[in-house]
Amino acid sequence: MPKVEAIQLIDALRADGLRVTAPRRAICEALAHGHDNHLTASTLHAAAEEELGSTIDISTVYRTIDALEQAQLVHHVHLGHGPAVLHLSDHVEHPHLTCEICGNTVDLGLEELQELTEALADRHGFTIDSAHFALIGRCRAH
Repeated sequence: MPKVEAIQLIDALRADGLRVTAPRRAICEALAHGHDNHLTASTLHAAAEEELGSTIDISTVYRTIDALEQAQLVHHVHLGHGPAVLHLSDHVEHPHLTCEICGNTVDLGLEELQELTEALADRHGFTIDSAHFALIGRCRAH
């Protein structure tokens, strides 16, 4: 699947009726450039400010993330007790392993947990969103 580009994010903001200001454009550029990273709102904010070369109000970052989530171009996941991280929508939604000591995060394929989630769903009568969580533990280094 091709990567989501900044222009697609910008177009989604326009389609949502938002003005595409220089800060919003910088946020979209930072998201596209950080495509393969687990970005928090804070790291996205810093990257967008660097992209713009000026300060951006953090509320603009959150409003932009919300609009892009509504457009289904961005989704978030919680990796333990820390802040949510963002993924562009061309990443197949997937669970994570996260080290509680160093924060190292490993992306898992949905199929790696399929047998477990199906067994839990059958046993407890739940439909499980296995793509939207992290298993917390310790990596080999710890």
